[in-house]
Amino acid sequence: MIGQRIKEIRNNNNLTQEELADGIISRTYLSLIEKGSVHPSTNVLIKLSERLNCSVNDFMQEVSHFRYNDVEILREIAYYEQKIEQEDYQVVRSFIEKEYEHVDQIPAHDSGRIHLIYAKYYNKTGDSRKEKLHVDQAVFLLSTGSVNQAYIDAVVLKSDILASKGEVAKALDLLEDTLYLILKVSDLELGIIRILFEIAGCYHLQKEYFTSARVVDRIRKQSVILHIDYRKESLDLLEAKNNAMLGNFDKLEDITVNSNLQSMVLLSCYGSYKNGDIKEFKDRFKSAAFNADTFKGDTVLAGIYSMLQERLDFI
Repeated sequence: MIGQRIKEIRNNNNLTQEELADGIISRTYLSLIEKGSVHPSTNVLIKLSERLNCSVNDFMQEVSHFRYNDVEILREIAYYEQKIEQEDYQVVRSFIEKEYEHVDQIPAHDSGRIHLIYAKYYNKTGDSRKEKLHVDQAVFLLSTGSVNQAYIDAVVLKSDILASKGEVAKALDLLEDTLYLILKVSDLELGIIRILFEIAGCYHLQKEYFTSARVVDRIRKQSVILHIDYRKESLDLLEAKNNAMLGNFDKLEDITVNSNLQSMVLLSCYGSYKNGDIKEFKDRFKSAAFNADTFKGDTVLAGIYSMLQERLDFI
């Protein structure tokens, strides 16, 4: 009961656990108090009450069933969504500690946005277990309303997780179902391109290069219509890799000739080699001073690099 009251009063004062605990106890110990795992000493209670501008007796009162102000919480969600976009992850930690996801009165859509903030945070901080937990919640909660950008963000993040674990078919099912929903909404043109990009990447991972190439062509056409240049370097690279695997070496050279990105230079060398321009291949390959680690994790690029390196030793 005391721990719940401390947490309630702390939230009412808009303080993080770090801010309340600073100079009194550790944040971890405060977290244990609020969870009811430990009972604080009288001395600690006095110091906490002073910082919270209340009396120790206030900690003994029943926890109220207060409701967070809807306007206030919506403002906070929007603020921390922006912080995530700005990659200001340190400040997002204080939002997570408020545990808004446990407030029953928050509508499903807004709760989904909260879980999405958490998922993006854990994606960047490398906690894959919590990332998956919260992205699953985000997709579920956001799917209860109309399709919007937050839902698309959650779907893209979840499909990336699935694809990275080799569950490409599940990722495609999710993406194609989402695309079907988006096509019904006229004001989500960018969302269509984002989902198509993920679909093209999944087909490429499945070695269905022809289908991936067709989806890339669709993205190109849609981008021209909408005057959108979405993830140009990544789309160019995907298109180049598809052409390399499909044997379209003239087109491959056209796509890669003016790029200085290591992946694109490697593919350009591959195009030159396959088109019989051995001198161009040798000169550009040697001058590029490739770092093999750059291509780790990409079976197409790693395979091409190994093959060209082997050929170079015999030329």
